[in-house]
Amino acid sequence: MTSRTLLSLPAIVHESRHWRLPLCDSSVLALLEALAEKTNTDLARNLCATLSADPALAIWTVWQVAKTRPQANPSPPSFTAEFPQSITLLAAWLAPRLLQLLDWCDAPAASELSSDQHGKFAALVAESIGAAQHALRVAGRENALSEPCYLAALTTRWQEWLLAANNSEAGPVAAWPAWPLTAPAADNSTYPVARPAADEAWRRWLVEIPGIHKTLPALAAQLRRLVELEQSFAERLQTAKLESLKEFAYGAGHELNNPLANIASRAQTLLKEETHPERRRRLAAINTQAFRAHEMLADMMLFAHPPRPVWEQVDVTALVREVLAGLAEQAAAQQTTLQAPTRIEPLPIVADAAQLRVALRAVCQNSLEALNQGGQVTIEVCRCDGVEGSTEQPTSAVQIQVTDNGPGIAPEIRDK
Repeated sequence: MTSRTLLSLPAIVHESRHWRLPLCDSSVLALLEALAEKTNTDLARNLCATLSADPALAIWTVWQVAKTRPQANPSPPSFTAEFPQSITLLAAWLAPRLLQLLDWCDAPAASELSSDQHGKFAALVAESIGAAQHALRVAGRENALSEPCYLAALTTRWQEWLLAANNSEAGPVAAWPAWPLTAPAADNSTYPVARPAADEAWRRWLVEIPGIHKTLPALAAQLRRLVELEQSFAERLQTAKLESLKEFAYGAGHELNNPLANIASRAQTLLKEETHPERRRRLAAINTQAFRAHEMLADMMLFAHPPRPVWEQVDVTALVREVLAGLAEQAAAQQTTLQAPTRIEPLPIVADAAQLRVALRAVCQNSLEALNQGGQVTIEVCRCDGVEGSTEQPTSAVQIQVTDNGPGIAPEIRDK
């Protein structure tokens, strides 16, 4: 008896039982091409065609969906109303998860099928495609990819096969999940109309591409490794960038603080002796800007070597107004409106006041710099524990929301 080596999809696991669904060579090739797509949109489009022509892959994806659904009772999988009930929705769900799910976990990926087993699977595929095309005709529909009846008819017979295999090999499952997709009642009188699609599915199943069953598991493993390396590299690069920034901030603070102190002290000395109003204003501005530069360096040094948090009770409402007061001159110079919180009563929380002040000032400063001229920056504060009215006992968390009507962060600099 001749045999044929076919790739098996990663096992469907239910309780202690495993089922392996065969994947024909045509579908393996289609998945290899799908993994080469650059976006999830293109990948989903590619998967639509593959799922609609391969009931084994479709029912395997249905079970993957079932495993991810939150369940009060984790066994068996439960199918909820949010279940993707069309090929289009199923492909959209699978696209961002395909590489992760194509993991054989070092289990044998290929299996030998006898000619008899191969023929039975081919017949089941053809029957499923025929039933799905028939379901479309019964429903008076044409678009297979977006019709629930197509996916239901495509997978129902494979669900019946899984249940039969379970009963014959491992005994009945007491709580087998109800199938979420309902196929229309069969009417064999119209089946001949769907015969061409069934024949095409049969021929597609019989296509043989020698050695391709080894390619998909190897490629999927390599791509997963590449993704892991990219993520690891990005994390290490971000850490290195932060370390470099910290070193620069600490060095710049030491090098620039002395000249700034000299500028501020000279400006203050001249200010004491100056009587002309305009020159006094200019000297005061020099002194103010020198202190502002010193504060910026202090913020950078705080970032470079942050101290341990000093926990104390902080009135967030008062702290926000203090930060806004410090930015008022800059906002006025660029004609930007700073909208203080509407809340006026105290909002106590246990936090590090200094670090919270630095963080809030940085966010507000970003908004001012983004607006550059005009516009409005609004800050609101509220409790996060749902308890209002208490102004004495600290809350467990607060929300500080900074909103501006600027252009937002450009995509090309968002990751910076």
